[in-house]
Amino acid sequence: MDNQRQEGRNIAQSPFFKKILEKAEVYLKHPSRVAELISDTLKKASSKKGVGALASEVWENLQLLTRMIKAAMAGEYKGIPSSTLVGGVAVLIYFITPIDLIPDMIPVIGLLDDATLLAWFMTSIKSELDKYKEWEMTRPINVAPVATEHASEPHNADTSWGTPKYSDSTGREVETGPRQDI
Repeated sequence: MDNQRQEGRNIAQSPFFKKILEKAEVYLKHPSRVAELISDTLKKASSKKGVGALASEVWENLQLLTRMIKAAMAGEYKGIPSSTLVGGVAVLIYFITPIDLIPDMIPVIGLLDDATLLAWFMTSIKSELDKYKEWEMTRPINVAPVATEHASEPHNADTSWGTPKYSDSTGREVETGPRQDI
């Protein structure tokens, strides 16, 4: 475990990751880019989750980190230092970047550096994550209203099906057998 932490720290101190940190600062100036990054991260993670390449702990950590970043970007959660926010966004950028220290095209091993960096980052901000989880637990659950049909709204169904407008008859005649007038 200490070896993995050291590897995560090495990735975080690499020149490649330092460029990603700069990119993260630019992302944070554009909330829509951060929202897109979060969406892309979760899509990639969920597509890799079923392959076994992404351990459940890594998946849970990614979900927690993305929720914390999303809440901070929305102004709902104020307890996150800007350095943590920049670092978290940088970790997400690193995660979705296909060509990083170990390219993601290499099955299983390609995600190892991503998971290692994420594990190191999550460990390094553990106390902040604990505060966020506590804050998250105290929040009311938002339940989206269920769409219902309202009786006052007009419907556009054609209620005339089966009426004389669809036949040559007047509506008073009913044929019960084959026509005899041929």
